[in-house]
Amino acid sequence: MRRLRLVAAAVGLVVAAGCSGIPTGGTVQQVREDDDLGQSTVRYAPAPPSPDATPQQVVSGYLDAMLAFPPSTGVAEQYLTQGAAERWNPAAATHVYRDPVVSAVRGERRDDGMEVELTARGVLDLDARGRVQPAASGERRSFGLQQVDGQWRISAPPEGLLVTEKFYADYYRAFPVFFFDRSGERLVPSVVHLPAGEQLATSLVTSLARGPSDSTAQLRTYVPGLGDLRPSVPVDADGVAEVDLGPEAAQLSVADQGRLVAQLVWTLSQVRDVTGVRVTAGATVLTPRGQRVQPVGSWRRYVPRAVESGPFAVLDGEDPAVVEIVGSTTRPVPEAWGVDPDETAAIDVGPSRVATLSRSGDALVVRRTSGEDRVEIAVADLVSARWLPDDVLVVVDRPGGVARARVVEPDATRSLLSASLASLDVTSFALSPDGSRYAITTAGADDGTGGRVRIGAVQRSADDRVVGLGASVALRWDVGRPASVAWVDGARLAFLGDTDLGRQVFEGMADGTELEGGGAGGAPVLPDVGARTLVVAGEQRWAVDRRDRLWYLGPGATWTRLGVGAVSTLSPGV
Repeated sequence: MRRLRLVAAAVGLVVAAGCSGIPTGGTVQQVREDDDLGQSTVRYAPAPPSPDATPQQVVSGYLDAMLAFPPSTGVAEQYLTQGAAERWNPAAATHVYRDPVVSAVRGERRDDGMEVELTARGVLDLDARGRVQPAASGERRSFGLQQVDGQWRISAPPEGLLVTEKFYADYYRAFPVFFFDRSGERLVPSVVHLPAGEQLATSLVTSLARGPSDSTAQLRTYVPGLGDLRPSVPVDADGVAEVDLGPEAAQLSVADQGRLVAQLVWTLSQVRDVTGVRVTAGATVLTPRGQRVQPVGSWRRYVPRAVESGPFAVLDGEDPAVVEIVGSTTRPVPEAWGVDPDETAAIDVGPSRVATLSRSGDALVVRRTSGEDRVEIAVADLVSARWLPDDVLVVVDRPGGVARARVVEPDATRSLLSASLASLDVTSFALSPDGSRYAITTAGADDGTGGRVRIGAVQRSADDRVVGLGASVALRWDVGRPASVAWVDGARLAFLGDTDLGRQVFEGMADGTELEGGGAGGAPVLPDVGARTLVVAGEQRWAVDRRDRLWYLGPGATWTRLGVGAVSTLSPGV
């Protein structure tokens, strides 16, 4: 699918009539196309301050200077007084804006100073790590200016970088950086937005070294902080990224050195041409497995295994059946599972256990795939039952119309702390492959407005037991009647939503950005058949329509209706 970014890619930088325009000087050079990132192919070197520039021109030039690519703040600092340049921290935040107007504030000349105001629409705010902040900041920012040797310079700049919507769309991309869950046994991606290009490896490791700041997961890190990190991460001719963390990292246990290396390997694997990572701690090369270079793709023990099977379906035709969907074909589930189609309304298959919903809809039967150790729990208006990687089943239902969550372990069934669910009209529920997050959709008004996709943390105790579902955060997508949410991987979500073409599949990053699909931008269009259920496995998609028919989308293909009818329920594979 072609990317449909949250922000538009075609908005230029303009100023209102009566204000001086942003300088158009600077050089533009053609460089190698970065085809796997889809970024703009030009370099831009902004112009330094021009002699006798007015305060508005100085501010406009400063804003333009922050649009340098490859990213550089050298010219921007020339627009600042010496004291302001020393205090300014461009890495503190990035503010994306559009529709700017630069104007002097009348009557505000004090002590040979001047105030200039930027009025613009805030689009997106990123913190120092590159994580999206909950809401874009206000529309007005003021710049204090003073004269230095007869030239206006900015003495009080706003914090961080200010970049246009077009610059962000051209040069930034969402990347997962990898931390660990609370147990230190599973890698969990956290989405950040960084400029792509020659400094990507350095930017990714810098973001990683700043530590986790994701409220939607319980994360920890083994990477030392910024104080021990060498300023750059060079990549040599063999594709080996060199990361120097300082001597403190050598004091970690061999196991924790391995976890540290795993974070770096999986984070840097996104940089084109990187084939391996060499990690040094001062004069010591970390070799937790005896290798001086850790190959890209190593340390898979900490990465959740991919879904290995297609979805499972309950067929309610003349001959009821419970089947596994394999691409575009079906096969019966194993007899050893002890699943009786006449007694099964839905099925959810875990790593070594299977859960089936009774035909009456009021009982969930959980058993091992060998058919043994049967457990039965009462349910009311089941939303979904989903398995965590550690063979724990999380059940969400709605007794009396109020959502609740419980966990079914091999030896017990417990209620989960999930007070935030009770106030929401939950319509679907899914767990991330690493088991660190959950996603839900909520119902809106009858006209399709107001529904949201939300994500939150799966809370665990010190001994790695699931104890609750943390408060959820509403993602910024405005899609009518979102439903049937699914995790594509640990950083991306898919769901169904209303469009002018009927119900379509949407996909986006788990921080609420980079939304794509919906039948737009060249995405495969699902016929207007009233899709009600979506299942995702790798590059494959399956959907059930309002007439209980099954549709399939394979890699690089179009949606095709399969010869499978009377599909009562469809659930993810394992």
